[in-house]
Amino acid sequence: MAGGIISAILFTAGVGAFGLLVGDGLGLLIGGLVGLLFGAVYGWAITAARVYDWGSAGGLVGYLVDHTWSLVNTLIGALFLAGNLAFGNRLDRGYTRRNVVGLHDGVFPGFATTIGTVQAGTGMGIDEHEAVHVLQARIFGPLFIPMVIGNYILATLLPYWLLYHDRTARPITGLFTYFKRGVYPHTWNEEWAYKVQGTPPL
Repeated sequence: MAGGIISAILFTAGVGAFGLLVGDGLGLLIGGLVGLLFGAVYGWAITAARVYDWGSAGGLVGYLVDHTWSLVNTLIGALFLAGNLAFGNRLDRGYTRRNVVGLHDGVFPGFATTIGTVQAGTGMGIDEHEAVHVLQARIFGPLFIPMVIGNYILATLLPYWLLYHDRTARPITGLFTYFKRGVYPHTWNEEWAYKVQGTPPL
C-alpha cells in the first residue's frame, strides 16, 4: 500500500516538475494532475497485484530503480497500463514475477508487449523474453526509449541486418515482412531478448 502511495507522489512530483519547466505555474498544475492520475493507476496496480516483493533485495532495488533512474520508462509504462485498462484489458493479479505489472491480453495477437515495467500479454510462454526488456529499461534508464526508436529508424532506412539475415527461413517478400521478419527482430533490444528466449517470427 505504501509503495503505491509513494509511486503516486513521485509521479505527481516528476510530471509536475516537467510541467513547470515547460509551462510555468500552469504547467506545474497540469503536469501534477496528469502525474497524479497515472501515478494513482500505477500505484493501484502494483498494490493490487503485489508486484514488488518488499521482502527481497531484488524487489526493493527494482522499485528504487523504477522510480529514479528509470522513472521515465515507468511513467510511459503507466500510460500504457492506463490505456490498456481503459480499453478492457485486465490486470493479471497472479503474475508477480520479476517486479512486472502483468496484463492478461497482448496488444497485438500472438505478441506480448512490454513498456517500462508493464507487460501486456501474460501466459504466452515468452515471459523470459519480455523480462529482458524490463531489464534493458532499468539498465539504460532515460536513454532506453530513444535508443530503441533510433535503432528502429536505422534498421528501417539502413538495413544492416540484411548482411546476416536468414533469408531462407524468414524470406522478405514485401513491406509487411520487411518489418515483421527484418526490422523488428533485428533491433538491438529484440536480438538481445531473442537470445534469452524464443525465435524471431516467421
